[in-house]
Amino acid sequence: MLPVPTSAGFSGYSGPVTLDRLWLFLAVALPALVCLLVPIPAVDLAYQVRAGDAILRTGLIPAVDTYTFTVAGTPWMDQQWLAQVLLALGFRAGGWELLVVLRAALVSASFGLLAATAMARGARARTASILSLIAFALAAPALALRPQLFAILIFALLLLLVARRHRNPRLVWLAPLLVIAWANIHGSFVLAPMLLGYAWLDDFVRGRPARASFLLLVVGTAATLVNPFGLGVWAYAAGIGVNPAISGQATEWQRTTPFTVPGLLFYASAAAALALAIRARTALRWPDWLWLAAMFAIGAWAVRGLAWWPFGAVFVVGGLPDALWPASRVRAAARASRLPAVVAVLLGVLVVAALPWWRPADPITGRVGILSYAPSGIAEELRTLAPAGTRVLAAQTWTSFLEWAVPDARYFLDSRFELLPADVWADHETIAAGGPAADEVLTRRGVDLLVLPAGIDLHLTGWTVAYEDADGVILSPGDGR
Repeated sequence: MLPVPTSAGFSGYSGPVTLDRLWLFLAVALPALVCLLVPIPAVDLAYQVRAGDAILRTGLIPAVDTYTFTVAGTPWMDQQWLAQVLLALGFRAGGWELLVVLRAALVSASFGLLAATAMARGARARTASILSLIAFALAAPALALRPQLFAILIFALLLLLVARRHRNPRLVWLAPLLVIAWANIHGSFVLAPMLLGYAWLDDFVRGRPARASFLLLVVGTAATLVNPFGLGVWAYAAGIGVNPAISGQATEWQRTTPFTVPGLLFYASAAAALALAIRARTALRWPDWLWLAAMFAIGAWAVRGLAWWPFGAVFVVGGLPDALWPASRVRAAARASRLPAVVAVLLGVLVVAALPWWRPADPITGRVGILSYAPSGIAEELRTLAPAGTRVLAAQTWTSFLEWAVPDARYFLDSRFELLPADVWADHETIAAGGPAADEVLTRRGVDLLVLPAGIDLHLTGWTVAYEDADGVILSPGDGR
């Protein structure tokens, strides 16, 4: 992150605060501020913290499911174990509050690195910062705190290393170490060989010495195998994207359509990137076009791919001739004034004011409003109503949080969609439809407690309200069940 501005300029910089330096500060501070203001979803986070804590306590990576009662004992390839450990360490150090700050730091660093990458490719500071902020807006829906966010930071680091590979040929050999970490953090590690392959092809096509970049590709690809599962992580990564249960149930794994706001922004940005690339086509080579096409395909394939498209696009667009950018001809950006320093200080004050420790306390989440999909009151009551082994069916978006808050209970399903067979999903849909058929499934599955959001009525027979608040209700079966 850039140093905090002072009245005399940026600490660590000589000279006054210019508009260019303000733009660079905005590229890291604005994403941090937004992340501090928006709650972190517990949907794919809370169970990861629980798993990481178990790894730290036992020294073992989970091998089978112990969180559910529908698929208990099913083999679980916990490929994201390293991210879980990092999340658990953060939670141990400072609770959910520190994880809120961690999310802001990861996002801020990622887009700061992206701005640095655009500058390394030839863009001016102002242009690079604007591109980075546009990329942040495009990727925002995918910036929840979960293993993918660590992967995004690694991707941003690799992009910068590749962009500077000829200026810092030794530094680029950090790439295999980053790939090793990535292969133990998130299934998106497959992007690393793609990026290193681009670097080799780009060197080859442009007539540069390509032996070092080819060797880096080989070593970087081999580095993906440094994990507890070996080649299995490649099968895991390939299976996630084509698993019909996942694509059928998780909206983020469905195709990106222009009829949603994120999809519309994605296709508009792709059209803009294409227009710029066509204008500067003499500066591009076919590896650049191949890279853009591959990143576009990832974004179009699934909503979750929108996290990667803006980084890949800025990598190419940032290297286009500077004459394409009207902003680059505005020489006033280089002049100093007091206004940039004032804006930077005000933004820094807002970042501090948005820190979670100023908020009211919450007995479960630490502070009010820092987690979403986290019914604190229901979790607190469930700790009393659900002794060890209790079979709980909860709203899927709540289950991750409840698995962390009430770990002794067992749940119908959770966020690990890849573990769930078709019959579990069929029974879940039957229950969601309500009525006598739902009663039959609940009895057959031996469900002890139902946790439903407010306003949901499944028209069940013999279930009574054991607890209710503004978030939802806990239902228990009557004496006759």
